[in-house]
This record gives sequence, structure tokens and C-alpha cells, in this order.
Amino acid sequence: MDRYNPHLTSMALLTSDRLVVGDRNNQSVKLLDVVQGKVLHQLEMDSMPCRVCSLPGPRAAVTLPAEKRIIILDCGNQMSIVNTITVHVRCKEVAYSNDHLIVLDTHPSKIRILTMNGGVVKQRDLELSKTYQYNYLSVIAEDNVTSIYVSDFINSRILRLNENLQVQQIYPHPDRAGPWGLLAVGENQLLVIDINNRLWQLDSTMGRWTLLNQAEWFLEAYSMAFCHERNNLYWDAFGVVKRYAIS
Repeated sequence: MDRYNPHLTSMALLTSDRLVVGDRNNQSVKLLDVVQGKVLHQLEMDSMPCRVCSLPGPRAAVTLPAEKRIIILDCGNQMSIVNTITVHVRCKEVAYSNDHLIVLDTHPSKIRILTMNGGVVKQRDLELSKTYQYNYLSVIAEDNVTSIYVSDFINSRILRLNENLQVQQIYPHPDRAGPWGLLAVGENQLLVIDINNRLWQLDSTMGRWTLLNQAEWFLEAYSMAFCHERNNLYWDAFGVVKRYAIS
């Protein structure tokens, strides 16, 4: 039961009809049925959850920056904590690829690849803007190649790193508008929402930006998930999950 109006800091698709979301205001993680439009289960955290990502299982990872921990959840009909990883830093962003967690730290900005037990495999300092709360992370593995994307809000650009954490390419925003949200969706395509509440598609091979939305405004929509089966983008509109069909 919510005591406050929800503020969804992130979301991740588990199946074509289920989302896991982090609710900052109610200090909880929720399992949603997007077809029925209802909350299936809600699990309170010890502090405010920041970002979530889906894992095989279905499971999910949730960052708790204030506690310097990552929580691993089993996301059956009722969620439960199956593991807790201590990361010793205020880890905000988290993504998953090839049985590893990829995390973005703050103060200073550092990206790291971790084992599922929290051991550091690789790490690298990043020259990101100081407004670290607006830097986001999205990771995708295609054809056995892992691509890591990091948004740099103040500098109005997106960085692509390889699995060795080397910067491979930089994509400046065509209008110099800082990216709010970032989501890699496959086939070298990213969905990006900028500070002007516009939805863009970025072709990471060509470096080409295409404006997608004409009528819908994605106000501060830094929390997104994409369903390939339905070709739908789910996004947070002030605590309410909305759906946008990608044509």
C-alpha cells in the first residue's frame, strides 16, 4: 500500500506482460502486470531504490546507493530477496550482460564490471559531467558482442564502450539537448529521451538521430522499458506507467 504518490526511478521488462519498477517515494520495488494494469506484488526496501535491471530467472537487480548495495530479487508471483551484494561505493546505475553486472558509480564517475558476487573484473574512470544524477547506463549484447552505452547529460552526448570499457564512439545530440533516458533495444538501435521531452531513435552504426514522437511528450521520462513482442515503449509519467507504440 502506497503512503505517497509514486516516483518511479527505473523499470525493467521481465516478460512481455510484467515489469519490475523502483518507487523512490514509497521506498519499494513493485512487480506490475502491464496487461491488467495492476500491481502484483510490492516489496519494501531499507532505503530508496535507484535503478533496476532484469536478470535471467526471471530475477532483477536493484541498486540502493545510500547503502552501497545491490539487491538481487526473485520475481515470481511474489518477489523475494535472494542475494545482497556489497559494492562499497554509491552505485547508481546497473545493467546485466553475460553473467556479469555492469555498474556506474558516482563521485567520481567510474564504470565497473562485476561478478554476480560483487568481485571487480574491470573498471575505468569516465569523464562525465558533474551532474551525475542525470547520467544513465544501458547495455546490450548482440552476436556475442557487448555494447555499453552511457549518457552524459550536461555534455549532451552518449558514449559507446566495448566490453573492455574502452570508449569506441561518441554520439553528440543534434540539438545539444541533454539526454534524460537511454535504452538500447537491439539491432544497433537506441531510444533516447532528451531534456526537451522528445523521443529519439539513435542508429549507433550510422550515428544517425531520428525524431520519433510528434504528439506525445515524455516529460522527465528517464525511466523506460521496451517490449519487442508488442513493439511498445513503457515509460514513467509522474508515477504512472504509460505505453507508446513504436511504429
